[in-house]
Amino acid sequence: MSAYRYRFLFILACCVGLASCGNERLESTFSPTPSAFGKINSLVVIADSSTWKAGVGDSVAYFFEAPYIILPQPEPIFDVRFIEPGRVVAEPTWGQLRNYIVLADLSDTDSPTTQMVLNDLTDEKIQQVRTEGFGTAVAKNKWATGQQLVYILGKNHNELLTGMSNVYPGVVRRLQQGEDERMRVTTYFEGVNRRLGDTVRQLAGASLEIPGGYDRVPLDTDSVIWLRKEVQGASLNIMVTKVPYRSQDQLSKAGLKEIRNRLGREYVSSTTENTYMQINDTDLPLFTESTELNGAFAIEGRGIWEIENDFLAGPFVSYLLNDTEDNELVFVDGFVYAPGRKKRDLMEEVVQVIRSATVN
Repeated sequence: MSAYRYRFLFILACCVGLASCGNERLESTFSPTPSAFGKINSLVVIADSSTWKAGVGDSVAYFFEAPYIILPQPEPIFDVRFIEPGRVVAEPTWGQLRNYIVLADLSDTDSPTTQMVLNDLTDEKIQQVRTEGFGTAVAKNKWATGQQLVYILGKNHNELLTGMSNVYPGVVRRLQQGEDERMRVTTYFEGVNRRLGDTVRQLAGASLEIPGGYDRVPLDTDSVIWLRKEVQGASLNIMVTKVPYRSQDQLSKAGLKEIRNRLGREYVSSTTENTYMQINDTDLPLFTESTELNGAFAIEGRGIWEIENDFLAGPFVSYLLNDTEDNELVFVDGFVYAPGRKKRDLMEEVVQVIRSATVN
């Protein structure tokens, strides 16, 4: 182990500073004046109270409030709020948010939500749903600029429930794509630190768009680059290194785990003696999958880190990229320490940076 080991202070004092929607046939645009607002990864569901209580609310919770993978304490992929359509009229602020899902049972012709849908969508679309049993549609900017509404429609209650279970993956992807764009703007609102980007490229053989606000943590080696950004009550961290490619076995869950645990043991500790970072895949699983990142084959890993012999932990995401031209593997890891804070959006910010990685 290196004679000089950077002691990472895990204490708050250091932190001062839808690709497709199934049967979708319509995409219309309204002409509003105000600009939409709202927190990232928030979602408003518009439906009748009777529909919501008759099983739709449970389905929405299952599909759209599923746990974000992976955090020490469960947090949903979306923060969902339910309202009836009348509230948009009574309280116009409800109509100026960004993401909406409208759930309608067309068999209930007296339903305020059905009346809203009949007013918004074409007769052709409504007839298609009544003929086929189910359908979806998308509209933009109904009440404010920069918002989208996904309509999920059933000719009756059962068709609505069944159809929702079939199309929700596409709806989630569509919503996440829009939120991903917003998160990128948030991540890079201070611009790009090209100096740090050049350092990563020269030392680690990878290009990375480093946002403003990150600083390089001093280590006694140039083989590992550690970048850190302090925000109120949290620390965002990115580590980059490269290792020689020896065999295909390295591009695996075991290979990713070995590299990450080695870096944690050698470079990351708390103020307590005999402490080091390691993956905790006993209490929560280490999820890995093969993927492609900017043209390079990669293994993505998500899990929980902890400090051995201390009581500190948090989420991480890692990418192990295959640089076939230089016969090397590039390892890019991001982790968050944020005791007492929700971590989903912090992790999403780190992921934005890591997914900019390309091998040279």
